Amino acid sequence: MAEIKSTLDIIMEKAEKYKVTEEEKRVFKRRELEGWIKGLIQKHLDGILDSERLKEEVAAMEEKERQEAHEIMRSQVLERIRPGGENGPLLDILSMIGANTIPVRALLQEYEERIEEEKEGSRKRAFEALRGKGVSGSAVVPNLEAHKEWIEALAEAESAFREKLRSLP
Repeated sequence: MAEIKSTLDIIMEKAEKYKVTEEEKRVFKRRELEGWIKGLIQKHLDGILDSERLKEEVAAMEEKERQEAHEIMRSQVLERIRPGGENGPLLDILSMIGANTIPVRALLQEYEERIEEEKEGSRKRAFEALRGKGVSGSAVVPNLEAHKEWIEALAEAESAFREKLRSLP
């Protein structure tokens, strides 16, 4: 005669199929840590969490987890850096975790210099294009924000900046 299985036996058999591997546990833990770090960074940028409290939050972690948190923070901060934007608080976070901010600052400076050169060149070419259409005078000011060449130059400069930023050690 066939044995009748209890509901608990059936549930336990099905649950065997869904065991979480160590790798999956590690991935889940990393995602959780990333979310927590993103939240800390955002709170800091919003002025809710001052630098001292941010340091305390990270310092309270276990050593192994703290190292991983520093890596995540560095990665998240570098993603948020915007050339021409207010990057001071982000650079402060990098300093707080012991990262060298000099290369990042140099890249930001390089970007600003490149943009100024591009802006001047685009402005001159826009004036020439307008002059070629018979539009000239002291009141003529080209709208670079609508100028295709300027938009492309900005996109190229931003892309080059991002690429260099990603390649930093």
